Amino acid sequence: MTGDRAHNEFPFHNILILGMGMMGASLAMALRAVPGFNGHIHGVVRSARSVETIAGYGLADEIFQCRVPEEIDRLDVSGYDLIVLGVPPHSIIEMLPRFPEFKGVISDMSSTRREVHQAFAARPDLNFVGSHPMCGSENQGPAHGFADLFHNHLCLLLTDVGERKVHVDSLERVQEFWERLQMRTFRLTVSQHDEILAYLSHGPHVLSSLLALWADAHKLSNVSTHSAPLPITGGGFKGMSRIAGSNPEMWTDIMFTNADNILHALKQFRDMLDEVILDFERRDRADWTNWFRRARQARNHLCGIEEEL
Repeated sequence: MTGDRAHNEFPFHNILILGMGMMGASLAMALRAVPGFNGHIHGVVRSARSVETIAGYGLADEIFQCRVPEEIDRLDVSGYDLIVLGVPPHSIIEMLPRFPEFKGVISDMSSTRREVHQAFAARPDLNFVGSHPMCGSENQGPAHGFADLFHNHLCLLLTDVGERKVHVDSLERVQEFWERLQMRTFRLTVSQHDEILAYLSHGPHVLSSLLALWADAHKLSNVSTHSAPLPITGGGFKGMSRIAGSNPEMWTDIMFTNADNILHALKQFRDMLDEVILDFERRDRADWTNWFRRARQARNHLCGIEEEL
């Protein structure tokens, strides 16, 4: 944690969570559970139904209905020292030209960075520190939120906004904010973030979705797994296709706000798949044993898993 404040007072006291789906609801729950946090949590949602839902869960001290991004200029943001944006990147980009004057710190939970940070670069009056908590669920909506969502996960903190660096004090306060929620933090630039995530998150989501469509298109597999007493799908298929069950609108937004990096990663994957097919046609068992061994080592290295001796 950063500074002496980490051991006593919380870095922010009056927090507005703009967008309270699964991530925003989980953030409110996590804040309620943090020792030493005695501040206020307010929420912003789009519909009257969402106001009732959030109120029913007791997630916020006060809840406001505001159609974001269309009505963002009507929102009173005075009195807050932190606003966390829990809406998709395209909504952030659309709302920023009309975002009210605000003297506190703004952060977010977006999975892609470049276009969001470009939009904030056009609003140098706003004190923005980008955050990407590396956690989530294929489920959506506040009903699926839970207080432990952030525990022992990584939060990526972005050090730049356009051509300028973020304010150091604000960066440290946002870092402390996430660490008080039991997250580990790591700093990197916007360009580094989007390139890395194309390989370790966004590209894999496309491949998971393609896997589901590929298997479903095979008629015998499709018919048989529905005829069997239980689905024939093994643990491997369920694990690899799990994230294909995520929010389609959210992932479309992610795809098109990191398109260049994802396209490059997928083309590289296609080239490697072509090589795998050619190698498989040669039927060399020794080569394949080595290939699977290298794949296991790569997976363990990327996921921080120690190799068994």
